[in-house]
Amino acid sequence: MSDETNKRARPRRPWTTVLHFLAFGVLIGLMLMMVKGPPGEKQETKRVVVTTADVAQVKAKYERLWRRPPTQIELRSALEQYVRDEVLYREALGRGLDRGDPTVRLAMIRKITMLGSAQADAGPSKDEEINAYFALRQERYRIPALLSFIQIYLNPDKRGDKARADSEQILTSVRQRDPSSRELASLGDPTMLRPVYKEITEREVDRIFGSDFKTKIIGLKPGEWQGPIESGYGLHLVKVTWRTDSRIPDWTEVRQQVWNDMQYEARKAAEDQFYQEIAGGYQIVFGKEASNLLGVKSK
Repeated sequence: MSDETNKRARPRRPWTTVLHFLAFGVLIGLMLMMVKGPPGEKQETKRVVVTTADVAQVKAKYERLWRRPPTQIELRSALEQYVRDEVLYREALGRGLDRGDPTVRLAMIRKITMLGSAQADAGPSKDEEINAYFALRQERYRIPALLSFIQIYLNPDKRGDKARADSEQILTSVRQRDPSSRELASLGDPTMLRPVYKEITEREVDRIFGSDFKTKIIGLKPGEWQGPIESGYGLHLVKVTWRTDSRIPDWTEVRQQVWNDMQYEARKAAEDQFYQEIAGGYQIVFGKEASNLLGVKSK
């Protein structure tokens, strides 16, 4: 055999084979890391300690759900689930799975906000405090006027120039014989509006018929057919059957609502103060595009 033949038959050098194995091992390692994610906590910190308080919390949660205390087996099963959840939660944090998740972000914002508002959750306020709070905000608790009325609708598009004359003729007729609620629809034109409205507020009248109609009907004397009154729909003959005037209630009538408002404002003030204390430790920097959009100077 020639020297050339011997060179071709010669085996590869050992160091070349070693390099191939090393490269293959690195590739496998990278693939495993991509599948499992980056390592979480260090080995020595991977400890889940179940305290007496944890057991009490798990037991209380079980009782709220099932409305009875758990048996020994049920409590052990619930604790196993608690430990399982804790391990998975810590591992998820260790791998950074909480980052960029809007649901987790919102939950964390709510939780830390609750820390700020907790200091405002005091015991029930005294009556003197509730009364004083109410005295400064009486208009907020004003009870709106209520009224009931019946109406006959006339469509100007259908009746044309005769609409107002027809309304005067029908008004004279209903004043003489005062028709029942069943006859009202037959006296006017078809409409989606109801012939009878009972105990509705001024705001509801405004929403349904418009502000001009509301202003005029509020001033009508109850018990008489009157009109025609214009709305965005057309002409209406109206009889107010019942009405109560708007009034400011005694604070005892709205005590619970006032107390709820006091608690809300106290929590909101505590949350704002808590945020201001935290925000002092942060530097807020706006990018160029955000600065242009908001009209502030970028840093």
